[in-house]
Order: sequence, then structure tokens, then C-alpha cells
Amino acid sequence: MTHQSPARKLRLGARLLATAALLPLGAAAGAQTLGIGTTQGGATGQIGTALAQVISMNSDLQVIPQISANTSQYIVLLDQGKVELGIANYPQTYYAMTGTGMSSEPAENLRLVATMMPFNAALVAPESGEIKSYADIKGHTVPRYPENSLGDFVVQAALAAGGLTYDDVTSVPIANFPQQYEAFKDGRIDVSIAAVGSQATFDLEAALGDIQFLPVPDDKLADVQSFLPGSYISPVEASEDIPGLDEATAVFAYDYLLFANAGVPDEQITKVVSAMYEGVEFLKGTSPLWETFDPAGMGKKADIPYHPGAIAFYKEKGLID
Repeated sequence: MTHQSPARKLRLGARLLATAALLPLGAAAGAQTLGIGTTQGGATGQIGTALAQVISMNSDLQVIPQISANTSQYIVLLDQGKVELGIANYPQTYYAMTGTGMSSEPAENLRLVATMMPFNAALVAPESGEIKSYADIKGHTVPRYPENSLGDFVVQAALAAGGLTYDDVTSVPIANFPQQYEAFKDGRIDVSIAAVGSQATFDLEAALGDIQFLPVPDDKLADVQSFLPGSYISPVEASEDIPGLDEATAVFAYDYLLFANAGVPDEQITKVVSAMYEGVEFLKGTSPLWETFDPAGMGKKADIPYHPGAIAFYKEKGLID
């Protein structure tokens, strides 16, 4: 089997998604339509688009991305039953369900559908600059997301990794991830949140030259977890193909989840997870973000309750007891 570089996978994935986008149109008549909450651009946007396509291709469901400015917005809609599916990282889902941290009230109607992949993210800085560690960010400009948004908590966790707070830096108001990337390219901020292998890192490196993920110190894990519960530190090898990894480093890691409103019929959720289970190769072809996706781990044990439709499928496949 011929090895494909991450850059080639991104190009192939773009072609696959463009082709697949035509498929649901032909199957739309009589299809059951589900909305999936996602964001525009960034890693979450890529994941949401890929899921919408693979489920629509491999089932009689038509899944349509419902784009919000940030994850917090569509979690509320999903809890209210106005959107059927949504994606988020473990810390944000935990906060939503417990009504703590990023969330002021518990989202009691969320049910886990699938654990997808470890999500590796951190801050990046231009390789040619003076910022080589999180402590080096002191006195520099950082993105300041709306209070209690995901971006806000990631930036605070990153600052904590350097023993810093917002008081030690200059904050630049940022509304969303696409705006953050433009601010980083324009030099209005000195660091940017990025996910390992995301399209955004390719775009940033094309605009700025080499970028590098900042290493998260092992002894700062507890400080990071105070903002990102369930996170851990993941060592990442150096790579010539993936931007930001000219040197081996360690980044934040937390599982990325697909969840649903509890009221979505069991048979629909079973179709969703079945389509993902059968569509592994398509998903892996869309982006390096899916490189570590293993369908055997879709029912991974979690403190968050699974939807009965997902449980039924995982038991049938022998993935859970």
C-alpha cells in the first residue's frame, strides 16, 4: 500500500468532499434530515463537514452542517432539541453537561454518540520569532475570545502552562477562530491556537513561513486541567509534512466527541454510528485530523452517558459489553 503524506491527504480529502457533496442531493427525496452543529473553518469545521458527508453517503440520512460562531452556541440549541447532532472536545462537553466552567446551566439532554479521536492542539508561534515556550509569551499579544468560550479556556490553559494569566499579556479581542488566524497572519497577535494537522496550520505556514507548536511542560498538567478537564499531555514526533512540527514537542490532548440530543430516535443514531464505522477510509482521507481515528474505540468508556442507539450498535459489534 502506498504511503500518503498528510499534505496529499488534505488535497485528496478536498476532492473527496467536493465529490461527496453531490451525493446527498440525489438522495434527498424522502431522506430524514439531521442538523450537525459545527463552526466555520478550523478543525471543528473540518470534522463537522467530514461527518456530514460520510453519514449522508453511507445511510438514508441527510446530515447538514449548522454553523455557529462557536461551540457554546450550538450546544444550547442541541440541548433544546433544535439541532440533532453536535461535535465538541471532552472538556467543553463535560462543562456543558455539568453546568460548570464554560456553561452556566447543565445541558441535561446531551448524549454521547461516539468518541472519535484524540484532539491535539496548542499555541503556535513563528519559528523565527523569540517565543519558544509558554513563559516567553509574557508581554506579548494573545487572542482574547469571548468569556467562557472554548477559545477563552484554551488560551487561559496555555497561559497557565507558562505560569501566566491575562494580566501578563496584551489581549486582542477575537470573535472566532477564522478571525484569529487572520489576526495572526497580520501580526496583530503573536501566537495562535491551532490543531495538529489542521488545514489552518497549512494556511498559516504558507502565509508566515515556518511555525512551531510550543511545548507544554509536564509539570504544568494540573494547571492546564484546571481549565481543560480530561486533558492530558501528548508527545508528538517531528514531521516534515505537518506544519508546526519541525521539532518534536508536547501538546494538549483531549478526546473529540460526537453527541446528540437525547430525543433523537434510537434507529437514527444507530445509522449514524454505523455510517461512521463503515466510512473509516473516507474519514481518514479528508484530513490528518482523522489519522488516529479507530472505529474500535468509538464506544470508549466515558463519564458522559451514551445514547441508547449508539449502545445498541456497539454491543452488536462487540465493541462494548
